[in-house]
Amino acid sequence: MITKEVTICGKQVMLAYCYATEISYKVLTDEDIEVFMGEVGEAITNETMPDVKKSIMLILASMMSYYEFKGEKAPLTDKELMANTTPSELGNAIGVIVGLRYQFYYVPKDEQDKANEEKKDEEPKNA
Repeated sequence: MITKEVTICGKQVMLAYCYATEISYKVLTDEDIEVFMGEVGEAITNETMPDVKKSIMLILASMMSYYEFKGEKAPLTDKELMANTTPSELGNAIGVIVGLRYQFYYVPKDEQDKANEEKKDEEPKNA
């Protein structure tokens, strides 16, 4: 789990990225997180905001994955997020989650090179 603290609705909130975030997002939206991440990329390219509902659900999923893991109550509800999040906070939180996702899936180059070398060393299987 990768985490970072942000301010949303005037409160300090922990956001997290792990498999629980992806599962929670899927449960909340019935959509794979990959689809929304593509939309976020398009929004950045076009200098627009991604879908607000999906953005709120991603923030909620990220927040829930942290606080549920800790066994604590989340400091914000979905209703508070929908009513009181500013556009700046929304954009910042989505940016943080995208960054957390990148960190979560990041594989250092030396580990990639090592994995590639190990594949080369394997004997080919008989067909």
